[in-house]
Amino acid sequence: MSASASTPATATVPARSSPGASRAARGWALALLALGAAGAGIPSPLYPAYQAQLGFTDVTMTAVYAVYPLVSVPAVFLLGPLGDQLSPRRVMRGGIVIAAAGSLALALAAHTGWLIVGRVAYGIALAVMTGAGVAVATSGADKVRAGRVSAVVFILGTGAGPVLGGALTGVGPTPGLLPFGVALVLLGVVFVGLGSVRDAGPRPSTTEAPGAAGTTRTARRALVVTAVGGFLGWAVVGLFLGLISSVAERYLGLRDPLVAGVLAGALLLWSTLTVPAVGRLGPRRAQLVGLAALAVSLVVLAAGVGSLAAVVVACVVAGLANGLLYGAATTTVATTAPPRRASRTAAAVYSAFYLGAGLPALLVGLLTTALPLDTALPAIAVGTLALTALMIVVTGRQRGTG
Repeated sequence: MSASASTPATATVPARSSPGASRAARGWALALLALGAAGAGIPSPLYPAYQAQLGFTDVTMTAVYAVYPLVSVPAVFLLGPLGDQLSPRRVMRGGIVIAAAGSLALALAAHTGWLIVGRVAYGIALAVMTGAGVAVATSGADKVRAGRVSAVVFILGTGAGPVLGGALTGVGPTPGLLPFGVALVLLGVVFVGLGSVRDAGPRPSTTEAPGAAGTTRTARRALVVTAVGGFLGWAVVGLFLGLISSVAERYLGLRDPLVAGVLAGALLLWSTLTVPAVGRLGPRRAQLVGLAALAVSLVVLAAGVGSLAAVVVACVVAGLANGLLYGAATTTVATTAPPRRASRTAAAVYSAFYLGAGLPALLVGLLTTALPLDTALPAIAVGTLALTALMIVVTGRQRGTG
């Protein structure tokens, strides 16, 4: 399904519609999405430092990591639609307050329980912010462009988090004091900025055209396929973000948190380079190319987890693949979501992304209780590769020319 072909799939919602929220509101919504994604990624290179300071086991580290996806996925699905029912601006500002509480807990963490509280708070905060934030950020007249911009911003935010965490750790009595202190300040800036703009006016009502039921079913199928593709892209990204510190330290001899943070950030930076290609390829072709690249990265990762060159190559290829898959997904969401269900649709699709970002690393963490990391990681990679191959077939058979 191409960018142009995705529009007729929902006869009630043209790709270019009413301007929606003001440009300032869309800008602050994008800033919030980037900041929320960054805050969720800051702990990635800090886990070994937290473990060394607080003295918890690998099993406990897995539990700390697991609590985020276990909370965020159902929370996004349940709380994400709030932006359709309440003032989107107030919903986003409420998410900021919860994220600030999580940042404070992670900044001052003197006990493992503080880490869990912080991660739970961030899971809920992103759930609250995502639906409303994506709906406002993509409410401009050019839906296709808005979808690509929101994809790039979210990816850059996700990549900035590990770099920020790795660069600023070790300053103060806790590993997260400075990075989450900076996050708190930035959250405050966005909170004030959102208070200075008006909410979008009432969303336009939709009048179903003849045959709209059939086109709506087509749109739903497109959303499901792109959601699964985005899940796979973020699954591999989550695999790297969750385990890059352990792999770098235990197998590559790189013990500096900044190195792990830069590796994770570079992975997301590569993702941004392929998002613009979605506009030329169309969502369906972008998904096919992205899935093929993802398969290559998984093969390289499974075969060479103990090699720095193999890990770097796998990171680069996975990043390029994720940009195509996530860019295709956000473009599809922006162009097919009914205006009065924009937050709900975004929340449903993003719940798949959050599940992808957290589940594989969690499974590897559980497997490492019985297997060495260099055995558990390839096992998950092979399983993900099988699902990727299946989705290549499904996406290839999807209707559309894009």
